Formats: sequence, C-alpha cells, structure tokens
Amino acid sequence: MANAAKRILIVDDQPHVLGVLRELVASYRHEHPYEITTTQAVADALGILQHERFDLILLDMVMPGIGDPMLRRQGLDVLKLVLDLGVTAPILMMSGDRDPRKEAEALTLGAFGYLHKPFDLDELEHVVARAVASTTTH
Repeated sequence: MANAAKRILIVDDQPHVLGVLRELVASYRHEHPYEITTTQAVADALGILQHERFDLILLDMVMPGIGDPMLRRQGLDVLKLVLDLGVTAPILMMSGDRDPRKEAEALTLGAFGYLHKPFDLDELEHVVARAVASTTTH
C-alpha cells in the first residue's frame, strides 16, 4: 500500500523560485509523494491555511505587502501570523539574506528550520524529509 501524499505549501513572491521548488520537491523519492500548493501572496497563503492542513510550509523571509520592506523581516511577521492561526505544520523559512540574527529569531519564534538561497540541493532535500518526518510522529 502506498503511503499517503504529504502536503506542502510554498510561499514566495518570485514565480521562478516557486517553480524551481515545486520541481525539486516533486522529484524527491521519499516514502511518500508530495502534493504541492504554491502562492506568491501572503494574503492568499493565510486564506489557504485557514481552510487546509499541510505537512510542511516553506516560507520566504522577504514578502511584499506586509511589514516594513526596509527591515526585510516580513517573513517573521508572516511566521507569527501563521502560528497565530494555530498551524502546527513545521515551517521552513527561506532567505537570500544571511543575517544570523533573523535566522535565530525565526527559530525562536517557532520555525522548524532556515534555508539559504541559493539552495544547497542536498540540504534542501534532507531538511524537507526531516521536517515532514517530524509530522508523522504525532
């Protein structure tokens, strides 16, 4: 019997990043297939999360439309909003900015992990597998 698909939500304002992540994650040969939903908008992501459950969320740190773009920490604000919805899925933050303070703050707020762009492909696959595995132990 095949294992049920694991549902992943990817939130990034760059269509290219969404496409690359969709292809990469769909290509993984883990114990289960992945069902991937993508969105470029924070409002859409929050709406989806109010009605659907996911096994993993990949969330970009720099998202337009929320917070102060000069602080480049909108992803932390979105992380708080997602957690306030009661979402229990692991959340992987993604950023091209290598600011250890923001990474530490994301992890303190409750992010499962932090991925740096451009992605290390082996690390990406390993962290996705580890995060999804953490949801099956509940």
